[in-house]
Amino acid sequence: MKPVTVTQVNEYIAKKLRDDMNLRRLPVEGEVSGFSRSGRHYYFTLKDAESQIRCAIWGQNASGIDMSLVENGKKIVAICDISPYPKNGTYSLSVRYVEAVGEGDLAAEFRRIKEKLEKEGLFDKKYKKPIPVFPYRVGVITSSTGAAIEDIRKIITSKNDFTDILIFPTAVQGIGAVNSICENIRAANSLSRNGIKIDTLIVGRGGGSPEDLAAFNDEDVARAIFESEIPVISAVGHEIDFSISDFVADARAETPTAAADMAVMDTFELQEEIERSKRILLTSIDQKITAERRVLDSASALLLTGMRSKLAEASAAVDKAVIMLRENDPRRVLSRGYAAVTDRNGRIVPNAAGIRVGEEYDIVMSDGRFSAEVTDVDLN
Repeated sequence: MKPVTVTQVNEYIAKKLRDDMNLRRLPVEGEVSGFSRSGRHYYFTLKDAESQIRCAIWGQNASGIDMSLVENGKKIVAICDISPYPKNGTYSLSVRYVEAVGEGDLAAEFRRIKEKLEKEGLFDKKYKKPIPVFPYRVGVITSSTGAAIEDIRKIITSKNDFTDILIFPTAVQGIGAVNSICENIRAANSLSRNGIKIDTLIVGRGGGSPEDLAAFNDEDVARAIFESEIPVISAVGHEIDFSISDFVADARAETPTAAADMAVMDTFELQEEIERSKRILLTSIDQKITAERRVLDSASALLLTGMRSKLAEASAAVDKAVIMLRENDPRRVLSRGYAAVTDRNGRIVPNAAGIRVGEEYDIVMSDGRFSAEVTDVDLN
């Protein structure tokens, strides 16, 4: 068995950890210890009675966290993702949100729904539908007034002049958001079944607090996405945000902008590629024609040379035959003083044994003929 390198082992383990959905948006309860700060980033250890784990709050996440909760000796619930370090074979937790112990209702509900739906198989990869490569129409389920829809419009129209965008104005937070999202997912599927074909659905919104994103962690929304016949891209919040919708959708985009980029092909690049391929093809055809013409010219010249050689050989053979005919022409023999003897039926008498005394024969010479009666035959 071929050995692997340490780097390969660490990278393999890191990938396994990153791909594990159970290690994303994981609520971890523990006591803060060893708190420190470096620039915009914060580092601490989260521990309980038996073990501990290193944690980090990166600068881009810190603005959304009440840092007064993160003090040595305080118990907190940290909503975090696994963060492996392949270089040294270690891992830590990347903290996205912090709640004081006893204030984790959202995290508890998130965990309850996630575990329930996961047990039912709604996150199973076998149910994931492929996202069409070249959609004719993309449906967008989001607020019609938020920044997300403008970002989606901008990205799709800047890279694609073929795909239509169909917007379903949707309440994405607050009272009625869950019903609005579910109803529009079903409405999109109904339209698609009844003549207005929708190839891909983008379901989501821009960033916000956990309370703002709560609708996309709702069980009904998750089931509506799972039941959608149209492939769904979930695009909720920013890169750091994970929702139940992300787990159940056919694909997850880090942001609405990323969802738009994922949903459509760059037709302008495709057109350029087609033109490049066309030029390459035409050049190849020209080169092939030139090469074949050379082969044809060479074959024609070879054939012509062969024909001339055969004609020369045939002409020489004819000349030889003519000479042979001339040399063997009986008249030529007769011209040298010889004569041919024929009987009365015109048949050649080849030798004297065929001559009969008293019979009359014709004697043929080069310049004429005469008849003679045989009076005597003398055989050698």
